[in-house]
Amino acid sequence: MDKKFTIVRYFAYGLEILLLFILQSTPNLLPEVFGGKPLLLIPAALTIAYFEPEIPAMFYGIACGALLDFGYGDNIGYYTIMLGIICFVLGWIFRDYMVVSFLNATAFSAIITAGLICLYFLFFYIFAGKDEPGIYFLSHYVSRAVYTFLCGVILYFINKGLFRALLDY
Repeated sequence: MDKKFTIVRYFAYGLEILLLFILQSTPNLLPEVFGGKPLLLIPAALTIAYFEPEIPAMFYGIACGALLDFGYGDNIGYYTIMLGIICFVLGWIFRDYMVVSFLNATAFSAIITAGLICLYFLFFYIFAGKDEPGIYFLSHYVSRAVYTFLCGVILYFINKGLFRALLDY
């Protein structure tokens, strides 16, 4: 009976991830800003990792990464591996060494989101030898990173509310 709210919270996170995947993958639902659509599952995984221990955070990171990989069709495994590792480390850092605050979460989200999207571009666009990488990066990936980060600010407050409302005492 002690873990009742934990199970409900984990179920709520799962529903949130499914809803965000549907929002992200439905054509013409979210507006495209300057050539980029947000990757809503990256901030979802990160904000869950801020509040949960490392093992559940890692599994949510893997789930979000797998949905991102399957949703985009090519390059299976990049987001799954990266988000699994990052969420595990974030869960450990915020459990043992840092306090979860809006400023800390915002700084980590900005750095990790920009890093993940830039590494994706580097691995799968530049190393693939595609044409005009600078123009493509500026017209699609910068706006995608900023849009994803801004959606992450909203998801931080949603997941903070879920965590506090369903906290086991």
